[in-house]
Amino acid sequence: MKHFILLLMMGVMGIACSDDAFVSDATGSGQGDVPIRLTITTPAATVYTRVGNQFRTTDRESAISEIQVLVFENGEYRYRVPGIAINSNGSRTTFDARLSSSNQPLKLFIVANATAAVIANEPQQGDSEITVKKRIRQPFGTSGLNAKFPMFAEYEINGGLDGGQVNNITGLQALRSIARVDVQAGTVNNFRLASVQVFRANSLIQVMHEGTGLTMTAPVVPATSTGTVNTVPVVVDGYESVGQLYLPESVVVPEADRRTEATCIVVGGYYEEDETPTYYRMDFDPRDENGVFGQILRNHKYIFNIRSVSGSGWRDPEDAAVNVSSHIEVEIKAWDDNTQDMYFDGEHHFGVSAREVILNSKVNSVKPLFVNTDIADYTLQWSDSQGNTSGNPATLLTNASFKVEKSADGKQIVVTALQDNSEAVADKVEYFVVTANRWQVLITIRQRNGVIAGRMINMMTFNAGLGALGQNILPPLNGGESRSDGLRGILTNKNNFGPSGVVECGGFNLLLANASKDNLTDDLFATADIIYVNYMANSSFGSQDAAKVHNWLKASRNRVLIVSYDAYDVSVPLMTEILGTTDNLIWLRKTGNPFTLTGKSSGNYFTDAGPFTQKYGVLPLDFSLRNYDTYHGEIGAGSAVGIFPILMGPGTGIENGIVLGVDFDRRIIYWGDVDLGNTSTGNLGNSDNRIPNTTGEITNNASKLIANVMAWAVGVVLDE
Repeated sequence: MKHFILLLMMGVMGIACSDDAFVSDATGSGQGDVPIRLTITTPAATVYTRVGNQFRTTDRESAISEIQVLVFENGEYRYRVPGIAINSNGSRTTFDARLSSSNQPLKLFIVANATAAVIANEPQQGDSEITVKKRIRQPFGTSGLNAKFPMFAEYEINGGLDGGQVNNITGLQALRSIARVDVQAGTVNNFRLASVQVFRANSLIQVMHEGTGLTMTAPVVPATSTGTVNTVPVVVDGYESVGQLYLPESVVVPEADRRTEATCIVVGGYYEEDETPTYYRMDFDPRDENGVFGQILRNHKYIFNIRSVSGSGWRDPEDAAVNVSSHIEVEIKAWDDNTQDMYFDGEHHFGVSAREVILNSKVNSVKPLFVNTDIADYTLQWSDSQGNTSGNPATLLTNASFKVEKSADGKQIVVTALQDNSEAVADKVEYFVVTANRWQVLITIRQRNGVIAGRMINMMTFNAGLGALGQNILPPLNGGESRSDGLRGILTNKNNFGPSGVVECGGFNLLLANASKDNLTDDLFATADIIYVNYMANSSFGSQDAAKVHNWLKASRNRVLIVSYDAYDVSVPLMTEILGTTDNLIWLRKTGNPFTLTGKSSGNYFTDAGPFTQKYGVLPLDFSLRNYDTYHGEIGAGSAVGIFPILMGPGTGIENGIVLGVDFDRRIIYWGDVDLGNTSTGNLGNSDNRIPNTTGEITNNASKLIANVMAWAVGVVLDE
């Protein structure tokens, strides 16, 4: 039987390795080893801020020291091999494994940091996938778990593995098998933490999650596990416990049994002038607001924020654990670790999309930072590299080199270069500080010296349905489909996107792929920086394709997905994959009323501060884009959380939704009408409310808006 080397690269900080060509010495003769590369990301280890601007890292959450690869053929377990030559540099782990070639469909189960569990529960040849998932368990004891966190990922190879070809596999995502619990009391003046522990945790951890999604909605607990583990107290000195308590999943407990059987947290602390600690119980979903009292999900972070303490607690933790919580008011935040990490001070949260802004060398180069916070009055100040501020707090900063502006709604901070960087070698660097209540967040501005002028942007569309952009450089050349003729012109005009363009880059390399339902490959997607899933019937782009393109997106922070959702028979598998449901989509053809601009302000990247509105003028407050043929899709309020709206649809008369919007954290552009990129007049079209030409000249407000949207996407691709 032929063998080959499997090279797996696990990006443990949420940033995947590059998709550069992987060169092999394989001759195709079937002799020797054939290298394969897998890229796997895990949720980043949280950088967590606390009162006093102190920071902690929990790098061990992403550390990998041992790996097992379990191989299935046609759905049946065949064999396993260890990962060897494991090399971790903190943000990425590489390792090799020797597998056998096969012409049958394969699936790989990749298990990290749980070799003892695999050996102790050795699968048998012929076992089904679900049998193996349920078999691999590891114990959880009173000492808890503080290192070597088990993780799991899986990958299908439908065409088998050929010993005569090079395979490059990307887009895998590993999930931790446990949850993390943090406790904060930083805003309570009459209480100081002393300890934290869990009562009635499960005795077993199922290492592998079940199902195919990455967002866990239900716990997986081994049938033989018992909720009887009480961990030893973890000592806390001060006002918070961060990264000290990690737990198995737990299920919802019937209401009658909650007091004595639900998994709960018990904290010890000093109330007022008490000289000895007393103990307080805290429950998961204590008010049963979500119907999941006591439930704990893997890959989640639970933050217990103690809001107030009104009296001493129980004398010992065992009493606290079997009685109803009292004398303590707690707010709980549960965060899926696939979402952006947030920073808390015990009352508010603040998240910023990056700590460094990279601009190109040209004047008016612009880059937005995206802010997730409930602090409306945060301010900006210039500073030195150590965060020492100068000048007064403001919402607009300017100096000779840069402008920094907070948008009116506080959701963006837009940085603009006011000069060319003509330095021969050096980048131009400045610093500013964002102050939000107790925090001071240092941001670096770095203006390049022209080194990215040759970087091409690879953008893929599909040769099906409407809106394909065609192929402009590589043969066979293809002029694309007419519904995107204006968008193609904007992208391929080097005065817009080029070495000397408004947005400095090598230009756009448009790629055209043939749609084939549930047969598209990771290798195909890996060639693209931006993928536009244009207007295609559900029969052309299926749920497996949707899962793969979603994994492609998550594998690198320098990728952007654009998705069309014009009608009920278009992109439903993909919208279901990324939104979880299509129940909140509004598909309309009743009215030809235009799509109205929303959120305009001087700090809004798309309406004012972006490169094309900086150069050609800002959009008017009353701008709208024509509704070409009345057919379009809108994202209603139930699925709009996290999506920044740019154009709103006319709606149903009762509700309207987002026609054009951007999810900055997930790097998704929602494109609800394929005709946003069309030059034709259509319904109520005029010279200003549609892209006016196919050659890419920016001559009206519609072309400025669409060009700014694509400039944001290019900025994501080029961001370092």
